[in-house]
Amino acid sequence: MPGLFANAQQELAEKMVAALDSFSYLRPQEKAYIQTDRESYMAGETIWFKAYALLNGKSTILSKIIYADLVDESGRVIEKNMLELKEGTGDGSISLKKELRDGNYVLRCYTLWMLNFPDFIPEKKIRIWNTVTGPKKNASPAAIPSYQLQFLPEGGNLVAGLSSHVAFKGIALNGSPLDFTGEILDEQNNQVGSLGKPHYGMGNFTFTPAPGKKYRAAIMLPSGVKNLLDLPVSLPEGIVLTVDNSNPVKTFIKVERSEKNKEAYNELLIVAQKDYRVVYMGKLNIDEGLDAAAISKKNLPPGIMVITVLDKNGRPLAERLVFVANHQTGNQLLEGKLVDIGKRKKNSIQLDAAGYNGLQAAVSVIRADQEEIVDRKGILSSLLLSSDLRGEVFDPGYYFRDKDPARLQELDLVMRTQGWRRYRTEDILANRFDPLHYPFETSLHISGKVLNSNGKTPLQSGKIDLILKGEDSTHIMSEARTDPQGRFVVDKIGFKKLATVYYQGTNINRSEAIVSVSIDSAYFDTLQRAGLMTVVQPKAGMPDPFIQQQLEKKNRADSGKGKLLSEVVVRGRKQSEADSLNTVYATDIFFNSDQTLVLNHNFNYNDIWQYLRMTVPGIAINQTDTGMQVNFSRYEGLDLFSENTTNSSVQFFLNEVAVNISIIDLLDPSDVALVKIFKGATGIALGADRGAIAIYTQKGKTGRDWRQKGFDFFRRAGYTDNREFYQVDYSKIKPETELPDIRKTLYWNPSLQWVNGKASIEFYNDDGGAHYKVIVEGIDKDGKLLQAEKTW
Repeated sequence: MPGLFANAQQELAEKMVAALDSFSYLRPQEKAYIQTDRESYMAGETIWFKAYALLNGKSTILSKIIYADLVDESGRVIEKNMLELKEGTGDGSISLKKELRDGNYVLRCYTLWMLNFPDFIPEKKIRIWNTVTGPKKNASPAAIPSYQLQFLPEGGNLVAGLSSHVAFKGIALNGSPLDFTGEILDEQNNQVGSLGKPHYGMGNFTFTPAPGKKYRAAIMLPSGVKNLLDLPVSLPEGIVLTVDNSNPVKTFIKVERSEKNKEAYNELLIVAQKDYRVVYMGKLNIDEGLDAAAISKKNLPPGIMVITVLDKNGRPLAERLVFVANHQTGNQLLEGKLVDIGKRKKNSIQLDAAGYNGLQAAVSVIRADQEEIVDRKGILSSLLLSSDLRGEVFDPGYYFRDKDPARLQELDLVMRTQGWRRYRTEDILANRFDPLHYPFETSLHISGKVLNSNGKTPLQSGKIDLILKGEDSTHIMSEARTDPQGRFVVDKIGFKKLATVYYQGTNINRSEAIVSVSIDSAYFDTLQRAGLMTVVQPKAGMPDPFIQQQLEKKNRADSGKGKLLSEVVVRGRKQSEADSLNTVYATDIFFNSDQTLVLNHNFNYNDIWQYLRMTVPGIAINQTDTGMQVNFSRYEGLDLFSENTTNSSVQFFLNEVAVNISIIDLLDPSDVALVKIFKGATGIALGADRGAIAIYTQKGKTGRDWRQKGFDFFRRAGYTDNREFYQVDYSKIKPETELPDIRKTLYWNPSLQWVNGKASIEFYNDDGGAHYKVIVEGIDKDGKLLQAEKTW
């Protein structure tokens, strides 16, 4: 019989390894982190940030787009950014509107793929001050408990007759740690244990439950309120798992079993995995005295390791999280070369990161006397801790200030009280996975479906033509064929801000056939709300004295930016409709023309050619056997002496994109907003030596009915346009032009440049002359994280 058990253990071990491999292949887990210049802002200021996306501990190679959203306490998306990932990072900014309401907000950062696992979207609390709007008034809260208190036996369950370590965690209604005292009582109200003083609402006690008995915790809050809470009921049989992670080199494991049905818990398998890779596997045989194990942590990457104990049938009996503290802090890497905290004085700081390979890092310098953010998340706590845990960890940065044994013991309490569960062992062993709803995004793309004229059945022999004109001057012309389901994808398109996309579907076999085109919505365009995991409480009351002082200074500075002038009388003519539309539609090279025309929409034109004949002097428009021919009279006859074989010598532009005359022929005059005529030198500037006509369609129109042959159009958002942080240089500013300097971010650089492993920054202080704090965070090519913070 023991031999059969041993074989079963071996088969289970192989099955567990295969299951983890399958899970990591089918459900690769990307992580993200957003680094900001600081965590407290005033309305009207700018949030500067750098976003990181990781896969298997290194910069992701799968997703190429990352999103950053600012969300209010109700889940409404206030501002959103879409950034292109380059080597797993992207940087941007969010301009806070001056009318933004005072309160707490959340900054979310994620790839589209990460939305398949919404419990693990990173969230960062941001405080925004605005004494003009004031905090939002809350409705009267519903009658709900003022706190939550959980009791969590180590490994998962209490077992009658076995001594167990029980962790506890108390959370107040606003998400902050609960302060309380308590004791454990049996059914006769005898004290059998004490909860002790909690750390951030967490603690631990040890006791042995008797068979068939129930226990309660008597809780007392600082307000004097007392409550009795039931402890988890003990199981009549099973195992108890005890883990000691205090040794920096090894993690020690011990398993005890119940006397009842003990043979079912004799041969066990211990599996430890880190980042979905098995790092330890060991067999236990309690009858033979093999009831303990030791896992070496020496060469493991930092982060959370999951220890699972399974029986011979693959049923998980106990689970425990431990933290592998093989990370390092980089505060010693910062060195002040020139330090002067005086008003507007210059400072120079050097960072020595010689131990990092291809480091990508950002640095911020902020005033050190700003409001203290207790719940600060750094790159270490976010990527090594919070990103693998369900729910919110209070003040995660606290556990990464140093590696003091007492602090690591407190971190172990987080491991015992916080939910993990990126997967359930039972599910991956049975190959049961939740469905996926979002793909990896490798580029901006436009997708959709081409249907037959009935608007229902897919067109297999279909084609889509696209013309994209971006506000950033991007011009793209592309086409795509449909698959058997009638779907098409045009990918690898890159543009910033907004773009107008013109499209037309065609039946390849019957070019004149009418087809219907359905364009898929883009996630970024439809994003309006977000489901938050973080508890966000609207913050009432006035800010602390420092913030109040800064708000007053900012108001004075804003009001003093203008100077009072003596009375000035301005005379000028009122702009015509054509001039106004020209300002709205035409860009630099198209702005000046020989004629700028506005259609009279009260007149029903048969086609665009009728309008041009009526309004453009010297234009010749003729229908020929090969199509429409358009020329200006000054160039007529020149083609007799040239090799020009096109129907028209005039170059046409649709919304400033060069197009064939056949596309113009399909235009509905009611869609046209503006027409510009270029006959002489103005046409040559556009590369049209025989003249050009630029036609602009009305912004915001959806285009013609799909049953009419022609181009339709829509608007699509591209990557968020990035701005550069303004670095003040007082060596180049004249004293008479100086304004009050109330900056709170003195320096921000999202892309530090390294020379032989070293980087230097220079910045000037503001008028405060206070101490300042330098914060550097980043990741190198090998996945090694950097977090350094120092105050001068």
